[in-house]
Amino acid sequence: MKIRKKCLSCKNLNLKEIINLGSHSFADRFIEKKNFHKKDPTYPLIIDFCIKCNFIQSRVITNPKDRYSNIDYSYTASNSKYSKNHWRDYANTLDKKFNLKNKKILEIGSNDGYLCKLFKKKGAIAIGVDASKVMTKLSRKNNIKSINSIFNNKESKKIKKKLGLFDFVIANNVFNHADDPSNFLKGVFNILKKNGLYIFEQPDFAIGAVSLKFDQIYHEHVSYFTSKNIKSILNHNNFTLIEMSRNKYHGGSLRSVASKSNSSIWKTNFNLNKFKNYNKIYKVKFYLSMMRKINNKKFLFLKKLNNLILKGYTICGIGAAAKSNTFLTFYGLNNKILQFITDASKYKKNKFTPYTRIPIKDDLEIKKYKKIACIILSWNISNLVINKIKKMNKKIKILYT
Repeated sequence: MKIRKKCLSCKNLNLKEIINLGSHSFADRFIEKKNFHKKDPTYPLIIDFCIKCNFIQSRVITNPKDRYSNIDYSYTASNSKYSKNHWRDYANTLDKKFNLKNKKILEIGSNDGYLCKLFKKKGAIAIGVDASKVMTKLSRKNNIKSINSIFNNKESKKIKKKLGLFDFVIANNVFNHADDPSNFLKGVFNILKKNGLYIFEQPDFAIGAVSLKFDQIYHEHVSYFTSKNIKSILNHNNFTLIEMSRNKYHGGSLRSVASKSNSSIWKTNFNLNKFKNYNKIYKVKFYLSMMRKINNKKFLFLKKLNNLILKGYTICGIGAAAKSNTFLTFYGLNNKILQFITDASKYKKNKFTPYTRIPIKDDLEIKKYKKIACIILSWNISNLVINKIKKMNKKIKILYT
């Protein structure tokens, strides 16, 4: 097991542990029945804080091929109406601001090609890059030119040689997956035109921390981005933050637009000091309090759950997202406690959760039970989920994480 000893942003050695969630497998490792007998790899899920620049990162180094290739990747960008609406709005916003017609776009972490497809409809030349072979194949089926690659500076040189430079590089919910974010940025810099833009979206770690939503911490996420450390790591790698905004995706995300620092046309009009930065999260003592609150919340939840089991309730979960697996593993909720988890994605149904080995079924499964309590694991879309399942079973009891 390898440990990160330097800050991924400023290379400082003064790192301090702030969050320790115990041993976890990969959160996106959904298991097919044929692989049920295979033991899931587990590693300590520990988050460190750089005392010098406040960058937040995972401690344990895992192999990206193990994260994305050993088990077929199951998440798709077009897996729900909610996701589709978000990406349609994303494409419309970029088109309105920058006029995408005839622009050359590289999307890193292009998944099933849904966003690239939207860019193409705007008249752009859109090409995808994804670490998953399965997602690359899905993109190609959607008539999107897609490269199967774990993006970094070395890979960018191969892409540049074949395809030249790009007007835009897009990377949504993938920059935080990079083993070396500075090397990732060097790759972006290498394939961008002088006045090109790097546009990326990430879960806002600050919002998750202040609301005690620890479940977006998992091994696939190497870096944990806040408004301050996004600006900092961009500056360390010859980029300038042009603008930043928040949206509600993943329970709260940051969308950033950056240009090369030597750009002749783009100038920053963004004042970080006027942006809500949740400054209390940049103190180590904040996390001592956070962990106490999380553990107390866990104790009360398990007590409530145990009472429901004693009363004869069947327990299930709603939403087989990656974050669900962090929650389930940390709370010690396995297939002896949860009978099943429901999910709408055809790529997850009939599979099993990693480590806890809970079967994933169709939402309609909850119709079969007269006495059932459902844990809302996809809390970021809880209103949509609850309305849906209550139509299927009016007697359902809702449990919030």
